Amino acid sequence: MRLININDVEIGSVIAKPVYDSKLSLLINRGTVLSEMLVKKLIQADIRHLYIDDELSKGVELDPMISDEIKLQAIVSMKSIYDSQTIKHDKNTEEVREGTIKELKDIVDDIITEIYAKNEHKYYSTELMGAEMYHYNHAVEVMILSLLIGKRMGLDREKLLKLGMGAILADIGKVKVPSEILNKKGKLDVEEFEEMKRHVDYSYHILKDLVSLSSLSRQIVLLHHEKLDGSGYPNGFVGDQIPLLVRIVTMCDIFSAIVSDRTYNNRISVDTAIEILRSATPSKLDQDVFLALMQVIDVYPPGTLVELSNEKIAIVISNNPNSPTRPVLKQIDNGAQIDMLQELTLFIKKVLSRLP
Repeated sequence: MRLININDVEIGSVIAKPVYDSKLSLLINRGTVLSEMLVKKLIQADIRHLYIDDELSKGVELDPMISDEIKLQAIVSMKSIYDSQTIKHDKNTEEVREGTIKELKDIVDDIITEIYAKNEHKYYSTELMGAEMYHYNHAVEVMILSLLIGKRMGLDREKLLKLGMGAILADIGKVKVPSEILNKKGKLDVEEFEEMKRHVDYSYHILKDLVSLSSLSRQIVLLHHEKLDGSGYPNGFVGDQIPLLVRIVTMCDIFSAIVSDRTYNNRISVDTAIEILRSATPSKLDQDVFLALMQVIDVYPPGTLVELSNEKIAIVISNNPNSPTRPVLKQIDNGAQIDMLQELTLFIKKVLSRLP
């Protein structure tokens, strides 16, 4: 199994993981053989990447830390919130919102349980749907990553729940941002960006009176775009003015955004994203949080094609838990297995989107 760009898929390829449409209904199931008509259908649904089984990836299996079922349940809940006309138009919704908070708490708690159960696993995001579902998927990804980092940094379960709730609700104010700005396929102009920045105020307004949501969670919602050097918003806070839980969500928000397909941009590889975050650490982003992120994610998820320092092409089979940048590989030309922990003179030169 491996992840492939829709533009590189070949007719006759076998789908290895289900794909869902914008209504979160099953679009194409696992085991489906792709025809030209199905590829066109995927492109129309703005599916940028999908998983296939082929000879190249034979023997490569994905065992995600968070099951697709739980992740999909969380995305369904976020979509229902974003689609809620009651919240969008600021009607008397206290009872509705309290019910939503209870539902999300149950989901976050289930994910915390799954994280504890798979303590040794590294996390990698799995593609389930198209770029137009970015905002719902992003909220769930940020929540999962934040919980992983929080656990790694020693937070107890009660604080993890508050962290997870703040993370998944951080961008809820985007329901009030005009869709033509939210989903614009291009760079926002100055006025549009100012409106987009207001989503933190909208979020806080939606959530501020909910007694079932902790003050720590609301603090995350309001401050998660602040940066350590004062360049963030809405308050331009610096250094210790920004609490740890907020710093965790800030890191995860940026990371998830740049490794995801969005309406106006394609995803970049995890290793490139890591370098982008590294360059912003510790001036803008917290160094301890960055180091924790490195310890909980797969830099090279199984199925990733890579070029090695010896010019050979290989596919990642599995990862070494204590050395995220030195996975186990299968060389493409001869099928030889390479454990990079045993081949210390070899390194990964770059991630490939396709065979050269």
